[in-house]
Amino acid sequence: MAAKRIMLSVGEPSGDLHAAHLLEQLKRRENSPTCFGMGGARMRQQGFDAIVGIEQMAVMGLVEIIRHFPTLYGVLRQMRALLNSRRPDLLILVDYPGFNLLLAKSAKQLGIPVLYYISPKIWVWRESRIHKIAKRVDHMALIFPFERAYYQRVGLPATYVGHPLVGEVGCDGSVEQVREKLGLDPQRKTVGLFPGSRRGEVVTLLPELLESARQLSQQDPSIQFLLSQAPELPDTLFEAAELFQGHLHRVKGDAHCAIHACDAIVTASGTVTLEMALLNRPMVVIYRMAPLSYAILSRLIKTRWISLVNIVAEREVVPELLQDQAAAETILQQLQPLLQQSPEREAMLQGLEQVRSTLGEGHSAARLAELVEGMI
Repeated sequence: MAAKRIMLSVGEPSGDLHAAHLLEQLKRRENSPTCFGMGGARMRQQGFDAIVGIEQMAVMGLVEIIRHFPTLYGVLRQMRALLNSRRPDLLILVDYPGFNLLLAKSAKQLGIPVLYYISPKIWVWRESRIHKIAKRVDHMALIFPFERAYYQRVGLPATYVGHPLVGEVGCDGSVEQVREKLGLDPQRKTVGLFPGSRRGEVVTLLPELLESARQLSQQDPSIQFLLSQAPELPDTLFEAAELFQGHLHRVKGDAHCAIHACDAIVTASGTVTLEMALLNRPMVVIYRMAPLSYAILSRLIKTRWISLVNIVAEREVVPELLQDQAAAETILQQLQPLLQQSPEREAMLQGLEQVRSTLGEGHSAARLAELVEGMI
């Protein structure tokens, strides 16, 4: 019997990681399918035919999307043509809803079944999108248990497979061993600086991260700083770090061990905050976007929080500093109590434990692969 054909559409690094684990599971199955479409380096390592790379897709914010619209629309046309020419047995969409829901519409018109993995955050904003989703998608694979109720209301089949990070996040060795492996002093107190995985995030957030590190280093010269660089980002974006006067070490990739090495972290909002929660690391979450984007989104978002840690906990576990609040002085006010045995640190660690227990027991990629097999 000829191998089934599965087309995947992944638009950002976190989706690339989760899809790679799915591909690894599918390869273990009898008559494993042929997989192609849009993806990144981790998917390629699993034998994925990445006809389109995700590197050009990492765009965040309304104004930024408008600016990059010609590129994004060109990729959408390419993916639509691929659907039409290769006619896969199943289209799997991973997160990235603005792009992927347009692709889902094209697949539906061609009669190609659609599985959507990692639901659009309808519980954050634009819940009305659920009706569009129900028309274009055949099955939802959910990573949060509370999402199922939303899709039951519109009769769209949905399966909770568990959060993909559970069971994937980890780093072998003690904190001291990991620091030594990464080129850090094993005994120094360590603060992580995580400016995000998108170019625009780094450009916007890195200057404030470095300034907060400079001020903290003046107060306590013994502290060392770990600057995390997403592997898909160029070194030129981080040139400002070379001028830092103090103990700062840049780590490219190896994010889980980078997190494990830290006593506390200042991080961009995103999936990485859940990775930090799973590794039990206190954090301060910051974010900035174009003022117009923020003005629009702040009126549309339903949830009180932007960080996934707080959203999952349904309360404020970690501080969130947005826009002008994401400044060095404010960052330091929130960070300093987390670097000692303080009530703030203890309360945060208890909250992170709650988040970890909410995210399930792991093996989500295997459950997702079973769902995929059933659909093809």
